[in-house]
Amino acid sequence: MAQDEQGRMVSVPPSEANGYPFYSWAGLRIVEAVDGQSTIVLDVQFHHRGGGGTDAVNGGIVAYMFDGLLGSAVRSVWTENVVTQVTITLNIQYLRMIKAKKQIVGHARVTRRGATTMFADGEILDEEGNVCAKCTGIYRLFRKREGEHR
Repeated sequence: MAQDEQGRMVSVPPSEANGYPFYSWAGLRIVEAVDGQSTIVLDVQFHHRGGGGTDAVNGGIVAYMFDGLLGSAVRSVWTENVVTQVTITLNIQYLRMIKAKKQIVGHARVTRRGATTMFADGEILDEEGNVCAKCTGIYRLFRKREGEHR
């Protein structure tokens, strides 16, 4: 969400979200978010590390990345009457430590669409292309009410 000229909250399409604080704060960059699929990159910095005393990417950062990754896939298939979404669940499987010198990448896709609920899954890969974590998520969509203008 972002504010318009009148201070109202408005949704931000994935194509414009890279400057949005949710993504920029963590150092995430949307590479693609279209037709229910998304790709996000994290340029790994010192403050992203610290998993259990290692130099691996911290699990909290991985969870944050998954929320943005799956959320941007869901956002890419909104219809014109959807105004916002929230995360209901994220189920993350950490398969191996994510070690990276420079960058990790995540891919996600919408797997099922309902009227108010969407399901997505994704994975995060290290620099060698190993799948290090997997995630499934459920998102709740909120639509305009009859006669409401946003």
